[in-house]
Amino acid sequence: MKCLFIDCQPERVRTAYTVDGKLKEVFIDPAGSASLVGHIYVARVQNVLPGQFAFVDIGAEKNAFINLPRNHGVKKGQSILMQIYKDANRTKGPYGGQQLKLKGRRVIVFESSRGEIGVSHKITDPVERSRLRGAVHAVLEKGCGAIIRTNACGHTEEELAAETTELIALYRDIVARARFAMPPTRLYPPKISALQDDLLTDLLTDDLDEIWVACPEGDAMFSEVQAMLADAMPGLAHSIFFHDTFHKGDLFDAHDLTRQMERALEKTVWLPCGGHLTIEQTEACVVIDVNTGAFSGGQDYRAAILQTNLEAAAALCEQLNLRNLSGIIIIDFIDMKDRADKIALMDTLAREIKKGRIKTEMVGMTELGLVQLTRRKTRPPLAQMLEADCPHCHGRGRVNAQTRTKTPE
Repeated sequence: MKCLFIDCQPERVRTAYTVDGKLKEVFIDPAGSASLVGHIYVARVQNVLPGQFAFVDIGAEKNAFINLPRNHGVKKGQSILMQIYKDANRTKGPYGGQQLKLKGRRVIVFESSRGEIGVSHKITDPVERSRLRGAVHAVLEKGCGAIIRTNACGHTEEELAAETTELIALYRDIVARARFAMPPTRLYPPKISALQDDLLTDLLTDDLDEIWVACPEGDAMFSEVQAMLADAMPGLAHSIFFHDTFHKGDLFDAHDLTRQMERALEKTVWLPCGGHLTIEQTEACVVIDVNTGAFSGGQDYRAAILQTNLEAAAALCEQLNLRNLSGIIIIDFIDMKDRADKIALMDTLAREIKKGRIKTEMVGMTELGLVQLTRRKTRPPLAQMLEADCPHCHGRGRVNAQTRTKTPE
């Protein structure tokens, strides 16, 4: 059973996605700090750096850092049309570029002189891939390319053509309005809603069973949110339910989501076999260590190691999604001597990686047996959204043994 939970409160908006009651993804947007990923601006160039980079003013607290095309000719003070690719973090402003991408539930339309059409690698049937590609190609206009998303599988040619045409019209409208806009101006989306684009385009899928919504204003605001969701996915109109916070308490508490979020902050993740993962986040990378723990596997030590590693591969991919870990990820699996076991592990890891929404690439295994992944960053990690550095140890997790206060006798 797949469920979506949306908790709209004055201080924050929380969204959670579960499968059979198990928490899979969490989005937390503090009030006034909603994600800017996908937003399109007419920005003013503040500073051009050597190479292909510049800082631009988008009207946010921090200037955005953008990647420019080769031979760009961009100068300080110039107005440019750009899109945000990554949100700001503690030390850096938003990151973006000049190639525009408009995301729909089934199709992504982007600026392209070649007119290429890509199809999600998760759609493996060659006949279906060809059918979907043909539906989009029939309406794709010059200067635009498209990516057919996994959600498009099984939908009619008419549905894909209609969505592609709508996105192209939106793209043309944005480009036209940009000619007369004074920087800094946000052109898309027209307003920032509590329900962000990622929610409407990524999490609203045909296989959702229930959507639960909690709103402080009660039925009035729920009706507005319900109408918005139903408009995005008409087939889910009868699966949207209101959670009465006043009588039933916190939405996340009522569905055991708060406890699962707290567990996702722990360093140790236990595996079904008795082994465990240890997850460490650093500024440069994420390090995951795999241990057999109490699992011995009887007399077949090789099988025990393989089982632990295979369970760890599935569990760590779930943790990457749940904790929203990104960047360079180093995994220290338990050492295996047999080549067939190593192949089985890497195949399992590759298969589990494909289940996630965020683009993740497996670089390979080093000579020391460490597996390297890279995962695209779009939002802050869960720990950053839920925790703050300790004022005593400043986030180190240690206290000075020489100066700590002694316990009174």
